[in-house]
Amino acid sequence: MTWNILQLIFCATPFVLSLALYKSNRPFMAKFYTAMTRSVKARKLYVQVLLILLLLFHYVYTSGHVGEFGVLLSTAVCAAMYSFRRTDRWLWGLCDRPRAFVTLALAALVIGFVPHLYTTAVTVIYLLLAALFYPSVRVMAECKDADALSEWAKHPELLSESYHDYHHARLPHDADSGNSDISAQ
Repeated sequence: MTWNILQLIFCATPFVLSLALYKSNRPFMAKFYTAMTRSVKARKLYVQVLLILLLLFHYVYTSGHVGEFGVLLSTAVCAAMYSFRRTDRWLWGLCDRPRAFVTLALAALVIGFVPHLYTTAVTVIYLLLAALFYPSVRVMAECKDADALSEWAKHPELLSESYHDYHHARLPHDADSGNSDISAQ
């Protein structure tokens, strides 16, 4: 029973964290965003914490379901995550490609219903959660701009807005927001 409660906690954690912290303007999140954009060591620590959480989930799952071999696929994903460069590319790829993010989320939803692939679905969900809080290539480029850094230092909430501003996602209500020059011709 304890193992099932721990599994439920591991499954609920990504949803609770994303609801509570996504686009948050809290001071500790501003510090987190700043550290993630400026320091490779902070991003390495972030990836290592993610890997430790996943390995802990695997331990809890295998302790409660002895002899289950479906955990091998997700363990292979965790083994691939030992390389920071590889995981860094994965997370940036998920940040910068919303279509890949949605496709992977739908795949996790579908494979979550296959009993032997449950751990793989949870692993993918944790990767998606990690990608939500990982700096995109655009934010990393803005971090090199001195004007943006001074604005972020004065107003930390601007970093949060920039961090989660996916202007390239092209929402239908924003489709004509940048075309004022074209319509004037």
